[in-house]
Amino acid sequence: MEKTKTSLKRKLLITLFSALICVLVIGVSVYAALTQTVTLNNNITITTSGQTKVQVVVSEGSNTASTGITEKPASEPLWSEVTTKAANEDTGSGSLTPIDFSVSDGINYYAYKIEFTNEGTETSYAHITADAIDNTQLTIYTGETWDSLSAIGNKTAIDADVTLAATDGTGSYYIVVASNVDLAELDKMDQTPFNVTITIDQSNS
Repeated sequence: MEKTKTSLKRKLLITLFSALICVLVIGVSVYAALTQTVTLNNNITITTSGQTKVQVVVSEGSNTASTGITEKPASEPLWSEVTTKAANEDTGSGSLTPIDFSVSDGINYYAYKIEFTNEGTETSYAHITADAIDNTQLTIYTGETWDSLSAIGNKTAIDADVTLAATDGTGSYYIVVASNVDLAELDKMDQTPFNVTITIDQSNS
């Protein structure tokens, strides 16, 4: 009889211990799913050469949602100015809010608007470049207007030119970095640089 009681206690303890291990494993799995993150480290650098006199204003915006974006966003986000280069300054720089796709942040796209005003007497050209992003979970949209945004291929670097007519000629360029899968389904990716460089001169090449 004593043996039977001991055996039952032992089985009960083993069963409880097994159940506890199962609960712990489930807890860790859920936690891992909720903390998946894709981060891009990004900065803006602006350089003006020669007698070029162009004002640059850079603004950023984002969209709060957890679903993936499969086509260009229909409307512009609320913009917040992050850096300005005056027409008579040769250089300017500023830090953008880090791009971080995660369930906890709940942002499915980050957008950047770069606006130019040419205060010089010669036509100027803004050359915009940014690193390629090697991740099929992300889609980059670019264009000189929000309505003209189009997707560029994965692993394709940004290399664009905006023509600015002399004496108050204006132009703009938009960049949108979007998650094309639901945030909860993202595979983790190491931090990747996404630095935007703007060089303004009077050379159309």
